Amino acid sequence: MYPKVRFFLCCFLIIGLLASCQPKDTFDWNAAWSAPKYFACSPTVEYFYQGKSIAGVSSNIGNDPGWGITSGGYVGGEKYKPVPDSITVNWLCEADRYYYKASFRLPREKMLELFQKKVIDSYRVQQEYSLIVAGMAPGGNVTIWMQAGTASTEICKFKTMNKEIWRENDIDYNNFEYKARHSETYINSEMNIFRYLHGIPYSVWEKGEKEYDYDIGFTTEEEDKKDYSIAISGYTKDGSVIYSNEDPIPYIKWNENVKLKVAKGKKLPIQFYIQWISQNDQEWYEAQIVLPNDLENQFIEFQKRYGTDIFLIVGMDKVSDNKTHTFGRVCLENSKEKIEIMKFRAAKLNVEKTRKRKYEVSKYSLPKDFIFPKWQGREPIMFPEFDYWQEK
Repeated sequence: MYPKVRFFLCCFLIIGLLASCQPKDTFDWNAAWSAPKYFACSPTVEYFYQGKSIAGVSSNIGNDPGWGITSGGYVGGEKYKPVPDSITVNWLCEADRYYYKASFRLPREKMLELFQKKVIDSYRVQQEYSLIVAGMAPGGNVTIWMQAGTASTEICKFKTMNKEIWRENDIDYNNFEYKARHSETYINSEMNIFRYLHGIPYSVWEKGEKEYDYDIGFTTEEEDKKDYSIAISGYTKDGSVIYSNEDPIPYIKWNENVKLKVAKGKKLPIQFYIQWISQNDQEWYEAQIVLPNDLENQFIEFQKRYGTDIFLIVGMDKVSDNKTHTFGRVCLENSKEKIEIMKFRAAKLNVEKTRKRKYEVSKYSLPKDFIFPKWQGREPIMFPEFDYWQEK
C-alpha cells in the first residue's frame, strides 16, 4: 500500500473513532439571550450540567431585539457540550430598575429529544437545533426556547422575585437616572411612546400569548403602484416582532377578496409599522398604526362567522401629490368576507433635496375609541408630547 494512501486511511480511521466516542447527549450548541421590544435588559446567563458550568452569554449593554429574537453578547463554552440540566440568570430590568437573579432546573429530557431531531424552519429548510435562548422580561419573567434556523420551540417558563432596586441608595446615580428619564429625548422616544400606548403587560410574559392562524397582506387602490417597495412588521403584547409568512408580502387586488391559504399561525399584533416607497424614491410613506384594543375579539368573531384562512390586510388609498399624507385601512379578510376594522394616516416624506427632508405630519394613527392602558410600572410613566391622527 502506498504511504500516502495509508496516511489518509489512518486519518479517516482516527476521525471515525473520535466521532464514535462523542457522547450521545453532547451536541454543538450555543447560548443566547432575548428581551421584549421596547423593554431592554442587560443579562448574564449561565448553563450547568451536574453542577459544572458548560456555557454562558452576557451583555453589559441594554438591548431589546424582540421577544424570542436573539441578541449578541459575549458567549462562552466548548463547541460540543452536554444538554444542560439547570440555568442561572441575572439582569437589570430597565423599565422598573429592578435587579433579578435566580437559578432554575431545566427539563433536560425534553431538550435532549429536540437535539436529536431535525425541524423544517420558515424557509422550508431542514435544520438542527443549535441555540438555547433565555428571554428575560419585566416582572421577573423568564422564558427558555430552543431554536433551529428560524424555527423556535418554547421549552419552559420561570418567574423570580426581584432582589432590589438597582443602586437604590446611590445618590449620584439616582440624580443621573432622574435627569435621564425626565429628558425630552427620553420622554418623546419611540420606546416611551410605545409604553404609553400599550403599558407594561406583566401577565402576558407569565402566561404567554395565544397564536392564531392568519397572515399579513397588502393592497393599494392604485394598481400601477403595487410595485412600490412595501415593508410591514407588527409588534405583539409580549414584545415579539412579527412579519408576513411570505416574502414578498402577498399582494391582494383592491376589489377582490383574498383567496390564499394561511401556512401557519402567529400572535396577533397590537401595532403595525409600514413603509411604502416608490421605485424612484420620490414617494415615500410611513405609518405607525396602533390597532384596536379588541382586535383579538374581532378576529375570533370573524373566524366563527366566516371561517379560516384569514388575512390582516393593510391597504393604501389613492394618493394626492399635493398633500403631506395619504390614508389607508386595515381589514380582516378571507375568501368569503372583508371587514374594515380601522382607518389610518400615513405620513409622506418631503423628498426635496434640501435639509428639510422630513415628515410634515406625525406617523402615528390611533383607532376610534382607543383606550390608553392603566400604567402598572414602579417608575411613573413620563407622558410623551407626540402628535397623532385618530379615526373619528
